[in-house]
Amino acid sequence: MELGRGFAFVGSQVQLEVDGQAYFIDLLFYHLRLHCYFVIELKNGAFKPEYAGKLSFYLSAVDATMRTPVDGPSIGVLICESRSGPTVEYTLQNINRPIGVSTYRATRELPEPLQSEVPSIEDLQEVVEKLRKELNETRQAQEMDVEEP
Repeated sequence: MELGRGFAFVGSQVQLEVDGQAYFIDLLFYHLRLHCYFVIELKNGAFKPEYAGKLSFYLSAVDATMRTPVDGPSIGVLICESRSGPTVEYTLQNINRPIGVSTYRATRELPEPLQSEVPSIEDLQEVVEKLRKELNETRQAQEMDVEEP
């Protein structure tokens, strides 16, 4: 899977274990030039404030369990089918980590060095659509396998 310049695909449904509980990150990438992880969460439906809390938790867990001293803080990307500007703005207003939500453009822009390294929302949406298609095909194939005697 390719996301753009400098991105290395770490995995999908990457398991994190915290306090004996398993959690699964939808997509995990590592950026070779920025030296940081990108945690991408895919959500069906409209943005909900609790999605940002879950993504923030994943970022903290990745930083605590995977990040090395040479790595920068992880960056989160939350992709939803739709979002409300005020809901997203209020949710992210006091979050100090870089988190992007779908096509929403926050008033707090990414730092200049990140802008040239991070893929566009359109590129991310293209990857998401490919993944959704593959996931649906896999689910259909699994359902057919279950139905066969």
